[in-house]
Formats: sequence, structure tokens, C-alpha cells
Amino acid sequence: MNNFPSRKKKIIFALSAGLPAALVIAAVALFASPHKTPEEQPAEGPPVSVQGGEVTLSEKARRVSGLQTARAALRNISKNIKTTGKVVMNEKKRSYITSRVEGRLEVLYIASEGEYIQTGQELGAVYSPAYIAAQEEFLLALRAGKNEDGKDSGSSLLEAARRKLKLLNVTDKDILELESSGKPKDLMPLYAQFSGIVLERQVLPGAYIRPGDRLFSLIDLSTVWINVDIYEKDLAGVKVNQEARITSGAYPGETFMGRVVFVNPVLDDATRTVKARVEMDNREGKLKPNMFVSASLRVPLGESLVIPESAVLDYGEEQLVFLEKNESAFVKRAVTAGQYANGYVQILSGLEAGETVVTAAAFLLDSQTKLGGFAGHGGHGGGHN
Repeated sequence: MNNFPSRKKKIIFALSAGLPAALVIAAVALFASPHKTPEEQPAEGPPVSVQGGEVTLSEKARRVSGLQTARAALRNISKNIKTTGKVVMNEKKRSYITSRVEGRLEVLYIASEGEYIQTGQELGAVYSPAYIAAQEEFLLALRAGKNEDGKDSGSSLLEAARRKLKLLNVTDKDILELESSGKPKDLMPLYAQFSGIVLERQVLPGAYIRPGDRLFSLIDLSTVWINVDIYEKDLAGVKVNQEARITSGAYPGETFMGRVVFVNPVLDDATRTVKARVEMDNREGKLKPNMFVSASLRVPLGESLVIPESAVLDYGEEQLVFLEKNESAFVKRAVTAGQYANGYVQILSGLEAGETVVTAAAFLLDSQTKLGGFAGHGGHGGGHN
């Protein structure tokens, strides 16, 4: 007699009693199928059986579990290390403009920080007794060095006076002007020895300066550095001269290319990362110091034996896979995993090319080995009334 309606009531009661939904859904699937008496049902073995590290599934159990497989194969793979970084100044491009004379700064043409200075640009003027004295020495040597024809005899005294002016950073143009006019200037022009953006102006008009005093601090931002964080697990793949791809939220869709120039030998104990320095061409000035960026470093791993990541059960001290013995039997095997890259994992030992491993439901098989097949036999015990 078909008692399906009464069983349906039992399912509704189970839901109301708070039984696990998975058990209730399984019951619905069971009772929705055509009901057969025990005499009509074909004899079947257990859906799951376990012997040591080997798991055997029935055809139905394999289908229901969603088990999938893939072959271990040799592939040329590369790993993309994705991380974050911060734009900083290239310390090799930092410079100072200093004074070469002693005197009072009478005029200053650089008004504020952030201005760009070119090499040879006039920055201001200094009243310097040493400069005035050097001009007079040059004019005296020039007069003494003239022969009766009015031509320069090239005396050593004149060359020494000319060299003294050059050491004070007087330009050839100013020396020629002094030579033609024959009159010394009261104020000495100050010229930039380097190019760059003014980071700090360290003097004001009226200040008394001495040789060696810093007047301006400059930085050349035509190249910048980016400090990126590399985690411990990725350290082996990061090398000097490696290519780096940089993106910034300030320029959507735009990519900047650079290269690794330095990897810090010391690990940061707080963040468990190492700083790698990427040098970038920045002639367009788009990358500003203190900007945050995203970085991607491509690490070629060469030809390696690989399997899909999902096939590896990583328990820290050991990595396991399930090897397909035949269509219904699967054997647990320990492997040594290498680098993870683009959905694959290198297998350093434990597998050979061509062997088939479980890529979906591997954890389910492992749980069966731990339960000793108990879960597979549940429900096959005698049903006592």
C-alpha cells in the first residue's frame, strides 16, 4: 500500500521540529522518486567504502558528490604578485644649492617652495667683499698682462685670477663682461648648480651667509621610487631588475612600468613583509610623492609539473591529493607543493605527469577516510519498528 501522503506529513513535521534542512531535502528527493517495494529494488553495495587511504564510491555517490578530476601536466607558468605601494622621492636625485662666498644676501628671486629651478638659473644676489676683491685682482692682472700691442700675453697671474673667480661660481659670461667693462660689480649673482623642485628654502633676503651654507633643498622628480610590500610567501620570486606594473586610482586605465632596484634584506617584524623598491620614469610628473598605488610583479616559474589549486589539501605540515585509481576508487597521496600561480600549483614531488587527481570533492573524500566510511553507511542500518 502506498503510504506516501503519510510520509509527506512526517517531512512537514520534521521541518517544524527544526531538523537540519539538508536531511529534509534528502528525504524529499527520496520520497519524490517512484516508490518500489524491497522485492523490486535491485541489490546495491554501499555508496561509500573506505579502506585505509583508499575511498570507493558508487556511481550514484560519485555523481551526487560532484566529483571532478584533472591530469597533472607540464606547463610554462608565471606568478603575478599583487601588492600595494607608496610613491616616495628618489633620494639619489636630492641636492642642495650652497653658497661659495661670504656675504649678505641682498636679493632672492625664489619666492616659495615647489618652484622649479634649472641649472644655471639666477637665484639672487649677494654683497660679498671677497667677490669684489677677486674682481679687482682679475682687472689688475689683466692690465699687467697686456703687452705693448694691447694683446693678452696669457700670464700665469691672469689665469690664477680667472680661476679664482670661477671657484666662486662666477660664469664665463660674467667674466667676459668684467673684462670688457673693466668695472667690478657690487653684487655677485647666485646661480643654481643643480636642477629640481624646491623642497625647502633655507634663507631669506638680508641673511648673512658663509661658504657651504645651504640655501635651497632640491629634488628631481623625473624619476621616483615606489616602496612595495612583499609578503614572506612571495619573497623567493622577487629579484632586482624584475619588471613591475603600477596602477593608480588617480589615472584609471593607465599603467606605469618600472623595475625593482632594491630588496630590503630585513623583514619588518610587525607587518611580516619586506620592502622592495621600484624605480619609475616620471618625466610627465604624474606620480606624486606619498601617493598610494597598486603593484603587480610577474615572476616566471618556467616549465613545471602542475595541478589545479583545488586538488591540493594543504594542512600546513603536509599537502595531500587524491589520485584516481579507477572510475570508482581514489587513493590519498602526500605531495610537496611549490608556488601557486594563476589557479595552478607546482608539484615538486609525489606526482608524475599524466596521473589524474581529484579537483572537486577532495575534501569530502578526505573526511570519509577520517570517519572510516561511517557517513557512507549511515541509513543502511536496520530500520526497527
